[in-house]
Amino acid sequence: MKTFEQLQDENKILANQISQSEAVQDYDNQIKLKKQLYTNKLELIGLLEYKNKKNNTTAGKLIKKVDSMPNVPRYETGLTWLDRYLKPYESSSLKGFEVGSLIILAGASGAGKSHIMLDMLSNISRHKKCMFFNFEMGDRRIVHRLKKLLKTKEQLSNFILNSESRDLDDLIMDITIMANEGVKFFAIDSKMKISVKGNEAEYQKISKITKLLSEVAIKNDIILFLINQISEENLKHGVKSFKGSGDQLYDADMALFLTVGENGVRTLECSKNRQDEFLFEVQIPKPPTVTDYEG
Repeated sequence: MKTFEQLQDENKILANQISQSEAVQDYDNQIKLKKQLYTNKLELIGLLEYKNKKNNTTAGKLIKKVDSMPNVPRYETGLTWLDRYLKPYESSSLKGFEVGSLIILAGASGAGKSHIMLDMLSNISRHKKCMFFNFEMGDRRIVHRLKKLLKTKEQLSNFILNSESRDLDDLIMDITIMANEGVKFFAIDSKMKISVKGNEAEYQKISKITKLLSEVAIKNDIILFLINQISEENLKHGVKSFKGSGDQLYDADMALFLTVGENGVRTLECSKNRQDEFLFEVQIPKPPTVTDYEG
C-alpha cells in the first residue's frame, strides 16, 4: 500500500500530466489520468479517516483533553470594515472568523460577492495558504482580477485555485485533503454550480450540500465560505433569504447578505452569527479599506 506522502507526490505529477494532455487536446489520455487521480484521492481519504478514527475513551480522559485545548483559533480577513464586527465582545483583542465554521454569503447577481471573497483571500494569502473553488469565472477573468490583488511571491504561492471539483463528493474530498495539508480558509463560488448525484428533489440536494460542507468544516477545523444567491422574490417583500430551500440557514454558522441600495451603496448584513451571537449591519466603504492580514 502506498503511503500518504507517496500518493500526494503522485497526484502532483498526475495533475501536471493532465494539464499537458489538455494543452495538446489529448482527451483520451486526459480521461485516463483523471480516473487515476480520482482513485488516488479516494485512497488518501481512506488513509485520513483511518488516521483520525476516534477510539473509545473514558469521560476523565475526554475532559482532560478538552480542557488542555487552546482557544478556538480565529482568522482576520484584512477587511477593517468587517473585522471590527468579528469578535466575541467589544473589548476583545481577538478578531476574525472561527475555525469549524460554514459562512454563507448571499447577494444578487453583480452585487460583488466574488469581489469581497477575493479581497479576503488575497489578504489571507499574504501569510497563510487559502483555496478558492472558482466555478463562476473563466481563467482569463480570474487571472485579470488576481493580477490586481496578488502582489508578492507569497500571495502567488499561497493562493490555491480549483476549477474542476464541481461534484459534491469531489469537492468534499479535495477540501479534506487540502485541510490535512494545513489550509484553513476555503471559499466556493458558488453553490449554484455544485452538482449532487442522485434523484432526490432539489431541496434535498441543497440540504445535502450545506449539511456536508458544515460537517467538513467542523471535522477539519477550517473556515469555509459558500457564495450563494439571494432570493430576489423574497427581497421584494423586504425579506432576506437564500435562494432555494433546504436547511441552508440551519447549517450555516453565519449568514451574510449583500445588498445594493438605489444610491449604489453596498450593505452587508449578518442575520445569523453562531460564533459570537451578535448581529450587525455595515455599509461597505467605496473603495473598501484593507489592512495587512494579521491572523
